[in-house]
Amino acid sequence: MAKRFRSALISSANLLPLLAGIVYLVNRYIASFDFFLPYDFAHYQLGDLCGGIIFPAYVNVLCEAVSGKTPICNFASSLALSVGCSICWEVLAPMVLEFSTPDPLDACMYVIGGILYLKAFKLTADRRI
Repeated sequence: MAKRFRSALISSANLLPLLAGIVYLVNRYIASFDFFLPYDFAHYQLGDLCGGIIFPAYVNVLCEAVSGKTPICNFASSLALSVGCSICWEVLAPMVLEFSTPDPLDACMYVIGGILYLKAFKLTADRRI
């Protein structure tokens, strides 16, 4: 299992999620990208877009490590995961957490991020041996 985990984690399919993670961390903790992106996007949606890219990669790495399969590999599975995340984070979380607010644009960012991840995944999957 450790060998599969290492292989899944270091896969070229994770280059975009790695970049998204770096963008998220820099934008959140070091320097906001609002100097070249619209302020509202940089502060309110960019993190959700990055999350929409990172979460499917996270699911694939864990599933590949445990079962050897990558479930987020087509549009239906990517959309299902993105919509599920949107419902959890933008509908259910605001019902139980005072500091959480529903935002339809965030839900759109999760879906767009999932589609971007899927495109990058398919591009790298075509080049695998």
